[in-house]
Amino acid sequence: MLTIHGNAKRLCTGITRRDLLSAGSLGLGGVTLDHLLRLDSLQAKGLAPIAGKAKSCIVLFLYGAWSQLDTLDMKPDSPREVRGEFQPISTSVPGIQISEHLPRLARRLDRLSLVRSMTHSHPTHCVAYSLSGIPNNPLRDPKDYWPFFGSTLDYLWNQSPKDTPIAGMPRNLCLPWELNSHSTNRSHRGLTPAWLGQQWETVVGQFSGTATRSRGAPSADGEQATYSRYDPHDGISVDSRFQIIAPTLVQSAPKVGLPHKVAQSGAALPADITLHRFRNRKSLLNQLSDARRDLDQAPSTEGLNYFQQMAFDMISSGQCAASLDVTLEPQSVRERYGHTLFGQAALAARRLVEAGARVVTVYWDEFGPANTGWDTHVNHFPRLKEGLCPTLDQAYDALMTDLEQRGMLDDTIVVLISEHGRTPRLRNKPGGARDHWSYAYSGLFAGAGIRKGQVLGATDKQAGYPVDHPLNPKDILATLYHLLGFDVMNTRTYDSLGRPRFILPYGKVVSELLS
Repeated sequence: MLTIHGNAKRLCTGITRRDLLSAGSLGLGGVTLDHLLRLDSLQAKGLAPIAGKAKSCIVLFLYGAWSQLDTLDMKPDSPREVRGEFQPISTSVPGIQISEHLPRLARRLDRLSLVRSMTHSHPTHCVAYSLSGIPNNPLRDPKDYWPFFGSTLDYLWNQSPKDTPIAGMPRNLCLPWELNSHSTNRSHRGLTPAWLGQQWETVVGQFSGTATRSRGAPSADGEQATYSRYDPHDGISVDSRFQIIAPTLVQSAPKVGLPHKVAQSGAALPADITLHRFRNRKSLLNQLSDARRDLDQAPSTEGLNYFQQMAFDMISSGQCAASLDVTLEPQSVRERYGHTLFGQAALAARRLVEAGARVVTVYWDEFGPANTGWDTHVNHFPRLKEGLCPTLDQAYDALMTDLEQRGMLDDTIVVLISEHGRTPRLRNKPGGARDHWSYAYSGLFAGAGIRKGQVLGATDKQAGYPVDHPLNPKDILATLYHLLGFDVMNTRTYDSLGRPRFILPYGKVVSELLS
């Protein structure tokens, strides 16, 4: 069995939120709470909200990443060492073909926007480059990081009285665990709130359950091709679920272990904090708030108070717990998504957004050795055919069908992307191999404000470089900010010293994607 927990949270000052809750006498000995929190000031000035069409966003991120040539941008007339083994099939958009191993996606392409000309110059794992404002990759110094776009949105929404969060429901979450935390790979960098302060860190979910397939899809361990064993992406038990440990109260947590008892889903207290202690802490916090009513109005305390209240609400309210518990869904719905980690995480994302979450990011991450999942350096074609494509096709179609039937696509954007593509020319490896390639790759977009039934951009005969409408990841982020109500040219965030910061270093709204 598999149990994944969250991490301790610290403020920019180095003080844990837990310490602030416990040390109720701060300010009585010469060091004021205001002084400690001054570095975490959340004063946002110069915001430029616009009439965004979307209220929420689900990001499905294929870490690794997927091959444009074998999925969405096939080149059947190219030589075999380029086109590969798969055959194209027609889609619901006349004249457009995609891989034979994505039949459900092919049938719904008339309700999506397919971009075939995404491009950048960093052919390495660079999730932060795709999902934050980092201008280059990699950035080695943490002071140069830019905020993850979910953290930026959480920060911006918190400045608006019209965007009051639902009690007990974080705005910005990710599933099924912290990226790269269960792989030997540690390639991602900079998925942090950066200068916004740690109170705007993404709330990370945890998967708790049982991987069911002793022998899964053919995978890889460096240059040695193997078959995956008990990888939750290959299959999980029906009692598997997700939970979140309330971040304000977490001090430490164990890493993955096999086996582990399946944990109770929902927002939970750490094992060393009883309900009695929890209530006492909230009582103490309330007394301090009463004693410092004027101080609590200070801008420098605003963000921390928001985070404290969110944590308390997550524990005392059943909203977050119920939303995460996918076992509450009818079995027929769960089967449509598939009993895989990615499928059930996509279902949890729908439930979270339906309950009031605003940004939910679902990573299809590596599990175990590096070069697993979508990082197909070895056994490329068997992995795509036997596991990756069918699982993605099922989960994505189920999510889109679910959102359509519930009327949620009117105000929810769904983004299916990765950090790059894969090399146009195959390497001579068992089962084929494609390596990292960022100069041309594809993405899918749907939902609120997105134009339907179009293919935007084109690549050359080997899907190696765009020949029409090249789009950088920053253009995609600019478009998402626009649809969610923020003008990237005029909106600023502010760091702990009150200095204004752009939300993106460059990038333009892709008007052709808009309905």
